[in-house]
Amino acid sequence: MRKDRLLNLLKVGLSLTLLAILLSQVGWQQTLETLGKAKLPHLAVAFVLYLVGIVVRAYRWRILLNALKIDIPLARLTTLYFVGTFFNNILPTGIGGDVVRVYELSKQSKRPMDSVGTVLLDRATGLLVLFLMALLALPFSYRLITPSIAAVILLLCLGSWAGLGLALRRDWLERWGFLRIMARIKQLRELYESVYACGPRAIGGALVVSFVFNVLLMAVNYLIALSLGVEISLSYFLLFIPLISFLLVLPISLSGLGVREGGYVYLFAQAGVSAPLALAMSLLFYALNVATGLIGGVLYAFEGARGYLEKKSDERRSTNARDK
Repeated sequence: MRKDRLLNLLKVGLSLTLLAILLSQVGWQQTLETLGKAKLPHLAVAFVLYLVGIVVRAYRWRILLNALKIDIPLARLTTLYFVGTFFNNILPTGIGGDVVRVYELSKQSKRPMDSVGTVLLDRATGLLVLFLMALLALPFSYRLITPSIAAVILLLCLGSWAGLGLALRRDWLERWGFLRIMARIKQLRELYESVYACGPRAIGGALVVSFVFNVLLMAVNYLIALSLGVEISLSYFLLFIPLISFLLVLPISLSGLGVREGGYVYLFAQAGVSAPLALAMSLLFYALNVATGLIGGVLYAFEGARGYLEKKSDERRSTNARDK
């Protein structure tokens, strides 16, 4: 427990340090001035699209759950996604909200490993489509970026899709002995069975929905750029947003803070975007995420208060029944 607490403090410290270094190098005053010039109508539309994206992701999750015959209403899954966004912003990792989604879903479904499997697959399908979109854009826009960035996109896409293909080929895993290795760890085998049980049809549906969500994600980032007067080719967003999204999955900072900003500054420099503008783009995207998380926090607090009042009411009814 003490070790985990120390690790979390290190992640918070790393996030703040990275952000402080960036601001000192880029210029915090210049960054603030850039943020102050952002056009609110563009940001308002971006925020609406970001909220629509939450519902789209919840629908993607529901497709996977339905494949396992876990019937959870879309409204409930949307709420859990908002709550997950809230915890992503306050826990020292970019995936803390996924842990909360697993916990809350497990309480309702009574199937913990299926909850873990669908949450992991839900996130994975989003990244898979992002990488694929970047790869498809590469032949038309490789001149816009350095060869090293192009190589990273290629490796991430091929590696992730090969991993999915391998996971769906049970016969290959059996032949190569991977299933026997997984059988030694009960939770790992159950997790694989959960992912495999979703099946190609549900996973394919989740991938299609992921494409819709990722189009929304690109649109949000594009509108943020326009709000700051940055007018660059959409191809840059197709190439850079997948890499930034991958960085956010790595559990090395608080909600990706500092890591995300560094990614924006480094990558968008390839497009000729100045460091203050790129940093402002990242901070505005983070602001939309925080605003969405606040909605999740309110929903979670309301849910907790309602549960508390219902429990108190049940206790009173039980006490009255005994008295009679």
